[in-house]
Amino acid sequence: MNKIDEALLDVKNEILSLPEMKEFLSLKALIEQDKEIQRLDKEIHEHQKAMCKAKDDDEIYFKEKKLYEDGLKLLNENPLYQNYLIARENARELLLEVKEQLQWFTL
Repeated sequence: MNKIDEALLDVKNEILSLPEMKEFLSLKALIEQDKEIQRLDKEIHEHQKAMCKAKDDDEIYFKEKKLYEDGLKLLNENPLYQNYLIARENARELLLEVKEQLQWFTL
């Protein structure tokens, strides 16, 4: 491993030790283990696919759209999921800031 690889590993470890990243990764793990959230997520995606397939059949399309919206509403009302979305956005902003700093080095 050369000095650049070592420095990158140090930066990665430093980023992962930041509170924003720790919170995001912790909530992500909880989300991945939450059976209700996983069920709703799967259901929502199934209704999205069904809406695409039924684009020429208004009756089926709007039925699937209603089921999709109901599932999405339940998912978005889940406090764990809400916290996860906030933490994900905070982590994304942090990583964008790091990216901007690294772009400074672009020749």
